[in-house]
Amino acid sequence: MDEADGLEEIQQKIKDLESAKTELIEKIKYLNRRVRYKKFEQKALEPYLEQTKDVQITPLRKQRNMMEFRIATQAYTPRMEKELLKEVKKLDEQLSSVRDVERARRKRRYVDQDIEQGETGIMQIENSLKEIREKLRKLYDDAKAARFAAKRATPATAAIEDDMVSLGDLALIERKPG
Repeated sequence: MDEADGLEEIQQKIKDLESAKTELIEKIKYLNRRVRYKKFEQKALEPYLEQTKDVQITPLRKQRNMMEFRIATQAYTPRMEKELLKEVKKLDEQLSSVRDVERARRKRRYVDQDIEQGETGIMQIENSLKEIREKLRKLYDDAKAARFAAKRATPATAAIEDDMVSLGDLALIERKPG
């Protein structure tokens, strides 16, 4: 009976590890799909970013911030302030024309981060799967040994029972001669 309990325990552990393995495999499938999608997205962004690689956004932002500072500190008259505001408006128009480039560059950064996170997640899950597979291998070997021991024990107990005579059989034997 003890061997049967051990076998059931091993089978339960196997069942639990198999379900964990299946769950991890589903996570890997999801991450693979996501990484593949992000790589397609990255390829779609590349031509636009290649065309606009010469566009400088940072100098325009700095100029605009400097103009705002000048308005706050050097605009002594409403006329000066009006002139400086016209320049700020021109800079705002230039910035709005390159806003799409800025968004595309930011999107590429996010896409690259997503790809990197997905790939590291896949590697971590694969390491976990390796560990689970090793444990499963050991448990399968243990279960096989337990089954073999149970099969070996069954004929031995049957042979012992054949050598023994039950009390009911004794009663039958005594009745026959009489």
